Amino acid sequence: MRKIVIAVLTIAALLTSGRAMAWGGFAHSAITEIAERNLTDKAREQIHHYLNHSLPFYAIWMDQFRYTDPYRPSGKWHSNWMDESGAVDMTNDKCAAYQTTRIWKAMKNYRNMTDEEVRLNLLYLIHLVADMHCPCHNVWPKKSHPQYYYHLTNNKGGKESFHKYWDNTAITYGRKKWTATYYANKMATLSEKEIKKICKGTPYKWAVTSLPNAERTFELTPKGSNVQKYSKADREEMRRICDEEAVKAGYRLAYVMNQIFSK
Repeated sequence: MRKIVIAVLTIAALLTSGRAMAWGGFAHSAITEIAERNLTDKAREQIHHYLNHSLPFYAIWMDQFRYTDPYRPSGKWHSNWMDESGAVDMTNDKCAAYQTTRIWKAMKNYRNMTDEEVRLNLLYLIHLVADMHCPCHNVWPKKSHPQYYYHLTNNKGGKESFHKYWDNTAITYGRKKWTATYYANKMATLSEKEIKKICKGTPYKWAVTSLPNAERTFELTPKGSNVQKYSKADREEMRRICDEEAVKAGYRLAYVMNQIFSK
């Protein structure tokens, strides 16, 4: 049974791995590349045992299966949700920080789970830790932040949603030839002290400390603005914001995995 499940997941990943790019594919792949190279030997061995592959192989698995049974409930877990006061709502089971916390806690007892349960939880964590760092994956009340409800004008003069722009364009500005591996080589250069500092805390704290960058996205890409008219300085700041969050996500994903398989 285990071999059948692995085969199904592997085939599914192969069929879908090339479809989505930018934060949907490029950044997710880069984040998992960073994480993979920062795993302990034990964590890597266990992950490869349960997944039969490396982290980057399943970087966008959750996106591809979020609207299919039995994974449909996870389709609402990809963003951090705010309450009416604007704070990260850790009582909301749709919140990525909530689900990351829940799954991480459950995985402390992974030895008492079936292989299939461990595998699914790993697939969720691979994606959720990345998504909760995406600058546009923060949902405030509509009355204060219109985020998913307005459009920009794209390079071809058509409409492009705020969310799609930050998913598909911001991080790849000036990097058309970059691969995820090259990105990880260039960006994952923090010292052990720096890594320890950014990994300190909980998913809730990580979500909270990412909010200033998320807020800045509205200022950089206001409603109705024309993508073609963004200044070079603004485009570079957009890319910097994405880089900062992606790099943190990579190291933190490794940290979560290393903690789970530390014993």
